[in-house]
Amino acid sequence: MQVQIQALLAAGGGIEGVATRLHIEMAKLAIFSEEAGKVGGFVNACKLYLRMKMRGATVEEQVFWILSHVQGGSADI
Repeated sequence: MQVQIQALLAAGGGIEGVATRLHIEMAKLAIFSEEAGKVGGFVNACKLYLRMKMRGATVEEQVFWILSHVQGGSADI
């Protein structure tokens, strides 16, 4: 999961500035616990949110936001 978080943080480009020009509603991110089959969807949702809503946030703020949605089961460990 650390590799995926690093990939999220390193991702850039594509839709820069769109969120500041437009008000775009986004679905609330579901809490991720431990289901391996849902990792891809969770990572994609995180990427989208970081690009759209947290472009100006620090890396630390982005990591804290992601970790706040990783709870329960083996994900807590």
